[in-house]
Amino acid sequence: MGALESAIMEVLWEDGGWLIPAEVHAKLPAERNLHYTTVMTTLGRLQKKGRLERRKDGRAFAYHPTLTRAEWAATRMDEVLNVTTDRNAALAHFLERLGDADRSQLRRILSERRRP
Repeated sequence: MGALESAIMEVLWEDGGWLIPAEVHAKLPAERNLHYTTVMTTLGRLQKKGRLERRKDGRAFAYHPTLTRAEWAATRMDEVLNVTTDRNAALAHFLERLGDADRSQLRRILSERRRP
């Protein structure tokens, strides 16, 4: 995602609900100095890309992410792993970069997944 798409997704993830373009525009950092129509166009593009769902809310559309921030991050991790010819090596290098707390958390998650 580009910088504006990322900023808009952050607003929507932080809010957690359905927002109309005016609400998204109001919650974006003021230093971005964006026009309302730019936000509205970007929301439409994110919806067409499948990152947002929308529903009618009065005269406007309200938008909501199709994935949580964590689900989106997992999808990105999978996309990155899919571009390598040596997935095992990529995973090994990733694990080397993890801190102790993240490694412990990963062990717990894997252990829980193995249980019937």
